[in-house]
Amino acid sequence: MNFKEYSIDNFLYELKTDLPSPGGGSTAALVSALAGALNSMVYSFTVDKKSFEKLDDNNKEKMINLKEKCEEFISKSIYYMEADRDTFTALMDTFKLPKDTDEEKRYRSQMIKEKTIAAMESPLNLAKDSLEFYDNIDFAIKFGNKNLTSDAIVAAILLHSAIESAIVNALVNFNSLGNKEGYENIPNKCKEIIESSLLRKTEIVKSFGI
Repeated sequence: MNFKEYSIDNFLYELKTDLPSPGGGSTAALVSALAGALNSMVYSFTVDKKSFEKLDDNNKEKMINLKEKCEEFISKSIYYMEADRDTFTALMDTFKLPKDTDEEKRYRSQMIKEKTIAAMESPLNLAKDSLEFYDNIDFAIKFGNKNLTSDAIVAAILLHSAIESAIVNALVNFNSLGNKEGYENIPNKCKEIIESSLLRKTEIVKSFGI
């Protein structure tokens, strides 16, 4: 069953058990989806309302477009929930491959490397996409219904949590890579993403007087 078909109870039950998935990666993606949904809610309480009519045509059009971008971001986040489970499961399966002959050992090592890279790239891509979503939140705070400013700020807080969590998962897989050739810059990239996210989140929270 796909995660989007889960009830909240179902997801939490599987998360707390000894099942291999869901885990931290899928949870990070869920949190990013929640951030997207909260920000979309701000637009839902703005579009076609009094505060919306006060905007100029350019910002009206932009808001409608950004609301659609929220939906895309939510869908993409849910995709990353599935991708994390799929890549992790595929990685675990590689450790079950036979290793009796030299050829089997070489094949097993190659598969472990390929699946580890895939398991690393999925949360890293989630973090990258989430970082871009701050621009959407900024617009919601500036032009959205002022009664829901706090919801957009919570979206930013959740977004940073999702990014931090995704980066942790990416680095765990990076660290398990034997040969890191071609991926040496991953830690620096992860650091840049986290620092940028923290800056964006802090600025947004400070705008609320915290």
